[in-house]
Amino acid sequence: MPPPPPPPPSSSSSSSSTDGDRREDEDEDEDEDDCDMIDITDLIRRCASTCLSPSLPFVPPSSSSSDDHDDHDHDDDEATPPTTLSLLDAMTALEIGDARMDSCEVPRLVDDDDGGGGRTTTGALPPRIAPTDLSDGSIAPVMMQCSGSSESESESESESSPCPSLLPHWMNLRPSSDSLLPILLLQLMALEAYVGSDGGGSTAAETLYCMTWMHDGVLTDMGGRLGATKIVEDGCGGGKSDDDRGADVDDDDDDDADVFDVVVGEEDNVMTVVARWVLFASSLGTTRIAEAIRSVVVNADFYEDEDFGVAMHGRGGDGNGNGNGNGNGNDDTTEYEDEDEDGGRGRGRGRGDARDRSSTIRFCPALKGARYCERAWETALLALRRYRASRSEGRGGDDDVVDDNDRTSAIDAFETILRYQMSFYGAVQILSNLGGGGDVVRDLARVAIERSRETASLLDELRENDAVRKSSMLDLVGRDGRLKIRPDRPDLNLLLAASFDPFINRRLLGNAPVRKARFRCPLDAMSSLSRMAAELEWGVCDLILYGNSLGRITTMLENNSMRGCGGVIPPPAPVINSSSEGGGLHMETSIGMNILSRSLVVLNLYFDDMLFGQHDFSVMVGHHMRQRCAVPELLLTSTNLLTLLAKPMYDTLKALCLNRHRERGFTESILLPAFQCLQYEVSFVDEKFREGHGLDAKTTPAYATNYVILNTIRLMERYVGLGIEMGLYPKWYDLSTALWYRDFLLSAMINIKGLANRERLQRIEMESQIKLEEKEQTKAKLQLQQQNQHKKKGKSKKGKKSKSLTSSPDNSTSTTEASMEVTAEDFEDRLEYTTYLLHRNLCRGLVRYIAALRQVKLLPDPPASISMFTTHQKRFEKRFEVFRTLAQPPSLSYDDYVKGSDFSAVQSKDLLASAADCFRSAKGIVDSLLDVIVSEECVNSLTRGDDDLYISIRRQEILQIAKVCVSNSLFLHKLASMKGSDLNSGERSVSLEFKAHKLYCTLIIT
Repeated sequence: MPPPPPPPPSSSSSSSSTDGDRREDEDEDEDEDDCDMIDITDLIRRCASTCLSPSLPFVPPSSSSSDDHDDHDHDDDEATPPTTLSLLDAMTALEIGDARMDSCEVPRLVDDDDGGGGRTTTGALPPRIAPTDLSDGSIAPVMMQCSGSSESESESESESSPCPSLLPHWMNLRPSSDSLLPILLLQLMALEAYVGSDGGGSTAAETLYCMTWMHDGVLTDMGGRLGATKIVEDGCGGGKSDDDRGADVDDDDDDDADVFDVVVGEEDNVMTVVARWVLFASSLGTTRIAEAIRSVVVNADFYEDEDFGVAMHGRGGDGNGNGNGNGNGNDDTTEYEDEDEDGGRGRGRGRGDARDRSSTIRFCPALKGARYCERAWETALLALRRYRASRSEGRGGDDDVVDDNDRTSAIDAFETILRYQMSFYGAVQILSNLGGGGDVVRDLARVAIERSRETASLLDELRENDAVRKSSMLDLVGRDGRLKIRPDRPDLNLLLAASFDPFINRRLLGNAPVRKARFRCPLDAMSSLSRMAAELEWGVCDLILYGNSLGRITTMLENNSMRGCGGVIPPPAPVINSSSEGGGLHMETSIGMNILSRSLVVLNLYFDDMLFGQHDFSVMVGHHMRQRCAVPELLLTSTNLLTLLAKPMYDTLKALCLNRHRERGFTESILLPAFQCLQYEVSFVDEKFREGHGLDAKTTPAYATNYVILNTIRLMERYVGLGIEMGLYPKWYDLSTALWYRDFLLSAMINIKGLANRERLQRIEMESQIKLEEKEQTKAKLQLQQQNQHKKKGKSKKGKKSKSLTSSPDNSTSTTEASMEVTAEDFEDRLEYTTYLLHRNLCRGLVRYIAALRQVKLLPDPPASISMFTTHQKRFEKRFEVFRTLAQPPSLSYDDYVKGSDFSAVQSKDLLASAADCFRSAKGIVDSLLDVIVSEECVNSLTRGDDDLYISIRRQEILQIAKVCVSNSLFLHKLASMKGSDLNSGERSVSLEFKAHKLYCTLIIT
């Protein structure tokens, strides 16, 4: 901001001082030539004093006319700019008062005249003030938040229509596709933007509470006008759900008629009352769903951002999220008095009361009674059913000409939306309140599955509704949340402008760099919510029902973490007819499980002192140690090993519930340091175990240490893989280091698993042999006793004895074979081992392929700029710095990388052949995996279905890896066939492409 102009010269200056002033100026100019010194602190303070005042914090006092200052000389001294400010306040004032800062104002966008579709900012306006009730009409332009309007059009609207209250629209609601349905679709879009877009995590202030109908005071006002509290508390909400209505149809119809009369009351226009109940139930239901989701995320306590915090939900209250800033949890309740002429009721609330406005987005605690929302849903559904029946009898009270099919389709949409809300809310509530033991937990999970499937089917049904598709074509809101103007629908423009404002909570957010909310079109929003409901089944309930061992739970969590975002590119979503900006869901890449599903997994991971409320975690860890590393049972029972492993192993499961970026950070800051300490602790456990039982340290494996090292390497390998997947190694010289290090980690893991598996098989064979010998000794003792008895009687049993002895070798063989049978978990371990071999071959092949390209000069040297302020060695050390503190496996240095990736002594022909062999071996593993993991209709005793929950790799990812192998093999063949002239021509180039797989690139030679 430029400094303020110097004050004008005083009128009382005499002409005689002109010469003296001129001489002084000349002297000052000479001094400035020698040393030009400016007091920057004083300059900042003087600048700030011209652009900020306590009474006008966002408007410079200089912008007010002199007449205004003359007329307000009697005002207090706050209206004058402060003469002194602290340096911090002065710098803050400059930032706030700078014209380039929006100062919480809303930019006014107008269409460009060239017709190119662009928009230009032509100033800013203050944001709209949130309403406290239906009749509250705050002063703000209607059209300022709408895009697609011209400047003159916006100015005319601003003069003629300040931000209207919701009351006129409330009084004229109709259960039709052009009145009520757009509002309900906007609520769906706002809910999806809150919890569905980008995996969830947008602020409620910028998404959910853009809908003015969902603000606390408005909801309370709607409930009071409808008499909802009395109706739902008296049980007039139908009392029964749709599923409970069965045999007594006539009695139910009579009850419904009585309840419908109570709901309608003395109103003449029945359809207006029905529309009001549907809007109230839907608004309250959406609020309750959002509140339940936020409660799950907050209670899971692993989401570090402020998006789901309480900062965006007003201030004050009783500490439990209740109240409106006055400390009383019941202050949001409105007292209703005599009805006014316009149908409104006395409020006793001043529009300028800041205390009332501080609690507009607290999920309406005033209407949070027991089953209040459920009864409101039931009452609205009952009103819709009776309204549908009355229309068929000619008593619908329609006073406008509406197509009958359109009205029927709209009523179907209203019922579907309310039923969807009931099912979705029920599923979330069930999964967030599990308990009661194993059988009860599993039964509740099955009920949640039914609710999630019902939710997904209802949303699919809603997408196919004719009225919904018709309303979706109106293109209600852009991706940025701005309403769109429809010149042919002025009534709809006014309704939407009063109902939805993306900047209504701008004062709460200010200029904070919060995540920008994105609004999808209604059809895309329904698809996103349907996918989120389906995640509750495969992402949460399947874990609770089928996670019966630590290894399987880990595999399921890894698959869920990779589903839609991991090593394989997700399949394109079905193309949806969408007219929203930027396209629909098919234009985006899924980023994995939603924040709701991940939070529910964490919330239910350990409760009632059991894993998923069903399994003893220490027993599961012990079984996992015996399965993976053949740890003796005596070691588990005679030491405190399981106690040491409990917390780190639980954290490994919790890390898999995080999104990919947070998982990598959690591994670096929490898991790897914990396993570093654990390695030292378990080494003492192994030593104590050997000493206590007199075992030789040279021949007895370090069982506990091997198990911890195996899990440590698993974390390290996943850490490096996540870095590749997230694009932290974008260039070939960075990618080569990551692939080389990952090759080392995979080789170490393969070696340890191979040794542990051989030890386990030997132990099983030894145990079976011991059991067989014990059985034979028992038989021999029994036969000896029988012989002694027969000798006393003078009888001999030699023939029978020989028969029993000859049958013992067969019994020995059958017993040994039975003990060596492959169990289901053994099959899964072997499949995982084969997968590690596949990944190692790919990493090794890519490293050698890059080295071959370097040899023939097709890959340029790293640019000098990357080592301008550092060195390649320092970059390598910083990338893998987290591994340097681990005792096992030993961290690799930059010198190790230089030696391991130096193929200068290898001929180019041999290096190309070696790389081709790696990809050929990987392709052979791919073919064998495709024979084992088959489609669902081809499953037998020797194969697994692609939908199996316990397999570590899916057919889709196997096929994507096959594409990588084949593509790189073809380009290797092309490189081998090139002659020296082709290589030295300078026309060849190499590019990295991750289209087939996010972990493994294709090096394309062009």
